[in-house]
Amino acid sequence: MDTKQLNKLTMYLAVEGICDDTTPSWQTVQAFADAYADLEARVTNIQTFAQSQTQKVTGITQDKKAAREAMCAAALPVANAIHAYAIKTKNNTLAASVDFTMGSLMRGRGLNSLERCQNVYAAANTNIASLASYGVTAAKLIAFNAAIAAFNLLISKPRDTRAQGKTVTGSLKNEFTAADEDLTIMDDLCGQITDAKFVADYNNARIIVDITASHASPNAPATAKTGTTSTPKV
Repeated sequence: MDTKQLNKLTMYLAVEGICDDTTPSWQTVQAFADAYADLEARVTNIQTFAQSQTQKVTGITQDKKAAREAMCAAALPVANAIHAYAIKTKNNTLAASVDFTMGSLMRGRGLNSLERCQNVYAAANTNIASLASYGVTAAKLIAFNAAIAAFNLLISKPRDTRAQGKTVTGSLKNEFTAADEDLTIMDDLCGQITDAKFVADYNNARIIVDITASHASPNAPATAKTGTTSTPKV
């Protein structure tokens, strides 16, 4: 799976998170529900194919490094905001639990970084009602959670699974095409959903973000630093 597909899969996972958390908002629109059920199946297929796709070890290592850096970069401003809130409210335990630098988030093995970032996300969710004035928005948490999911997908990828490269690549392309069609239907039907918060969160989740763009080499062309690459039609 290439970077463009990984970015798109990250968006799919973010959409799934929003839909799973707010099922009553859209389940009465049957065509939306049908499209979402198919999207879930496509995402499962994509993850299965991605795990069996032939890749060089160096490619896997590079993808994991980029996804790990992106996850920690998303975690740091959230951790800092929680730390500021904890200092303000004299909550020393909370302050200590999120007292990170980029270096400390990245320290150790990938699983260590994943655990730290998951803890930061959990702390943000627990205190979300108090963090709005500290800059922690729903959109930031959606992007942060998607970055965690993207790295988690890579860190658990089996090393010893190899398949016919062309067959898997073609299957992946077909699944992404079908998933995009499902999302087009869901985009079209958002106007039938009356929950304004769900629609706003859905639109935020539908933005495709290049999770590696902010970590490009200093010698890379300027175009490699573009962040947002696509937005929903709603």
